[in-house]
Amino acid sequence: QVQLVQEKRSFFLEPNPNPCLVYQGSAQRDIPEETNGYLFSVSCEGDAVYFDWYHFLMDGHGVSPFLTRILEQYCNLRYGTAFAVPQIVCDPPYDMEAMLAEYPPVEYGSDVIQRDVVQTYEGALRRTRVCLSKQSLVEKALANNAKPVSALLGLLCMAMREYLGKEKIRYSYSSDTRDVAGVPNALYNCVCSFGHTVQLQAQTRLADFVDADSRRDLQPESKRRRMADQMGWVYKVNQQKAPLRIKQRVFQMGEYIGGTISDFWLSYLGNPLMPATPELAQYTTDFGVWVPPDGASVGVGAAARTGKLLLLAERKDHPVHPQQGTQPGSG
Repeated sequence: QVQLVQEKRSFFLEPNPNPCLVYQGSAQRDIPEETNGYLFSVSCEGDAVYFDWYHFLMDGHGVSPFLTRILEQYCNLRYGTAFAVPQIVCDPPYDMEAMLAEYPPVEYGSDVIQRDVVQTYEGALRRTRVCLSKQSLVEKALANNAKPVSALLGLLCMAMREYLGKEKIRYSYSSDTRDVAGVPNALYNCVCSFGHTVQLQAQTRLADFVDADSRRDLQPESKRRRMADQMGWVYKVNQQKAPLRIKQRVFQMGEYIGGTISDFWLSYLGNPLMPATPELAQYTTDFGVWVPPDGASVGVGAAARTGKLLLLAERKDHPVHPQQGTQPGSG
């Protein structure tokens, strides 16, 4: 229950005395200008609930218990149910200093910091929903001796080859790091990201390339090292008494340090309800999750529930310009 405040060259959070409102209609509101200062928005139209939030605050896993509580309270008010709506528990911040001591961050030279980032521009989004059977993905993964997530990445690479008309596919994906950071109940954004390039041809089979990169990436040590590499230098610079414009550039370079725009980005939400009780499931008929990705031609969000895997693909005519900042996601 906080709001973002700017004071001279600093931004910080402070308690928000304004009521948290529920809005009528499905139109997405500007956050926080049109949401009473809150960094999320809840609205409803008929029996549909719309929830928008900034994903730099909460990733897919972190937002699940919050979304569940909102649905429980909505059912209590609309249908007279008696869901308990218990308080949400969040772990304190992980120990960044200990992580940096274990994995000292890479020192980037001035040539890297000063180089121009890839210039991208904002354009219209085209959204597509594809519902798959999770069992079919598991069977495909077993047939290729791979993890299900690896099979999904491989299949998407092969699809993007046809869709984008190119044989060299660059992809990125995020991984939950709560386990390796020691904060299993963290609600705040707690992920690291990996990116790889694959060269595909018409005769390339899934078994030819699947699983090698992701199996190595998802080892605990690899995730901790990647987390320290991504967050360490930003963390150190943020501690310095530098002008805000310098810090903004550092955060920008943190996202674009690789200098490569991905062809597609995969983000996985897991079950959008936590816990997914049968009683609450009786009141949900459909769901969708949209998190516009930064720096990708195609964003693929994946949400899983009741034996189904819902892929939510967004095609960008032009990727988002870095100066636009983090975009809100909605569910």
